[in-house]
Amino acid sequence: MDREILIVIFSFVFGILVSSFVFISPLVSLCILIIGLAIIVSDRKIEVLFISLALISFSLGCLRYSIKDFHETIVPGETGVVVSEPEQRENATRFVLHSNNNEKVLVSTGLYSPVQYGDRVNVEGKLKEPGIIEDEDGGRPFDYAKYLSKDDIYYTMSFAKIEVLGSGEGSVVKAILLKIKRSFVNKIREILAEPYSSLLAGLLVAGRDAMPAGLLEEFRRAGIIHIVVLSGFNITIIADFMRKLFRNNAVALLGILMFVIMTGAEATVVRASLMVTAVVAAKMTRRKFSAPRALLLAGFLMLLENPKILVFDPSFQLSFLATLALIYVVPIAEKYLEKLPERWEFRSIVATTIGTQITVLPLLIYSMGDFSLVSLPANILVLLIIPFTMLIGFLATLLGYVSLIIAWPLSYLSHLLLGWILLVAHVLGNLSFASVAVPPVHWSIIALAYLALIVIVWRWQNSLRKISS
Repeated sequence: MDREILIVIFSFVFGILVSSFVFISPLVSLCILIIGLAIIVSDRKIEVLFISLALISFSLGCLRYSIKDFHETIVPGETGVVVSEPEQRENATRFVLHSNNNEKVLVSTGLYSPVQYGDRVNVEGKLKEPGIIEDEDGGRPFDYAKYLSKDDIYYTMSFAKIEVLGSGEGSVVKAILLKIKRSFVNKIREILAEPYSSLLAGLLVAGRDAMPAGLLEEFRRAGIIHIVVLSGFNITIIADFMRKLFRNNAVALLGILMFVIMTGAEATVVRASLMVTAVVAAKMTRRKFSAPRALLLAGFLMLLENPKILVFDPSFQLSFLATLALIYVVPIAEKYLEKLPERWEFRSIVATTIGTQITVLPLLIYSMGDFSLVSLPANILVLLIIPFTMLIGFLATLLGYVSLIIAWPLSYLSHLLLGWILLVAHVLGNLSFASVAVPPVHWSIIALAYLALIVIVWRWQNSLRKISS
């Protein structure tokens, strides 16, 4: 039965993958589906069954992508509701507008715009269809249109003039979560000075939006930008650290849930958290429900809901790869690090850092176009204290609601931990050789890198089976 399920899932995913790059007409997909059904009816041999299942699942994957990709060219109306949390960038505020004719627009307006989630607004500006953004340094171009289309956004509007007509028209639950988030960020700024408050807010709830551009560049060059982008990469590492430090899977799940709530339950965080939660829950059962199956099921359900995240959502890709690393690559790294001390989970933390770094590195090189030479030492120096920093910073902020004086001891300790992270980013990120630009890499090289990693893991698994037998 396992083989049939694997064939169905992988064929479905392959159909989505092909459709992401090549247009496959729904009529062609239906023809493939009919052929698969006809094969089952005509011959029920086991080999024929596998072929028919593959054809049927492939066609369904293509059809699911076609349904998601279907879009009529309709000019959005000028009035609508703000359906995302407004993000303050360097010189503008961005938000997603759901117009009256059900079209979505990514709107950029003034930096100090008072617009909030759930506001009904009138916008004035020039609509533009996003396209491909060319890299000025000759790197790989970025298909901005495809990236936005995964969230059903097909238009952008820059330098828009905004008039707020009303408020309170969004989801009540999301509005409450975002209100909690804003209150939490404001309280962090009360108990800590800059740039410590921005870093803690970035770690806990706000991601990179809370941090100034210069500081983000230091983190990027040092190879630790992932700790403040709220992606699956850092969620995976943090969840695994919490599970090992507290030796309790329930604590790890509680930490993930708190993380989702405090970030306002944004889609990218929810996807990454679901991926990690599936594996942690699988480890809690310790029965037939294995971690790889949980990860596979979680990924399949996410693709079923939104097939475009397979190719056009870096958060999904990083979370999937980082979680795979926890299952297959980290145990190998731990084996080769037996000489490291086990005290304070030092060996596990270093192995987790190395395993996840190795696994996501090819994708990062392909998508970002550069490589941090100091990434490994920076991550080991920083990730060792990330769970403690988040926990202490979280508790200090909670105590800040009671009294700033009561919160002071934990605030001071949080200040020291955050200072260490900032010091590592500043020293290593400013080294002349910290980051090396990588010329555009063909996807086939990345595929070969992951194929080599799969072979290494497969041989390792085989050696374990021989030893156990």
